[in-house]
Amino acid sequence: MHDGDEGQHAVIEEVVTPGNLTELRTELMRLSARAGLDAERSERFVLAVHEAVANAIEHAGGKGEVAVIKDDQDRLIAEVTDAGPGIPCSVTVTLPPLNATGGRGLWLVQELTDHVQVRTGESGTTVRLEMSLPPHPDPEK
Repeated sequence: MHDGDEGQHAVIEEVVTPGNLTELRTELMRLSARAGLDAERSERFVLAVHEAVANAIEHAGGKGEVAVIKDDQDRLIAEVTDAGPGIPCSVTVTLPPLNATGGRGLWLVQELTDHVQVRTGESGTTVRLEMSLPPHPDPEK
């Protein structure tokens, strides 16, 4: 996570490999439900994070780092970071043809979450996924 982000606290920080990807999905389902996402939005968040991590594993040396935070702005945020070669700036995220054998990961991430940001550079790529949480009930009412 970015140093100095106010009102944010990490709830998951770990390195993910093919060996613990299933464990991460289970942990994300519990976390997203506790954070207040309904079942459908929890599943969407988990699938989006899974796709981002799977891309890191496949294209960036077999692992990725995942950090999930809940912030004071009622968002659940996941950042998936890798040390791979990066994503070329010329890549546009579109749905590939039906006969394509891959290329749907980032498109799916964008479709499943409320906001996605991809930053890439010499040291790798970070995919930031955001899901808005439902508003808290007003205790005054």
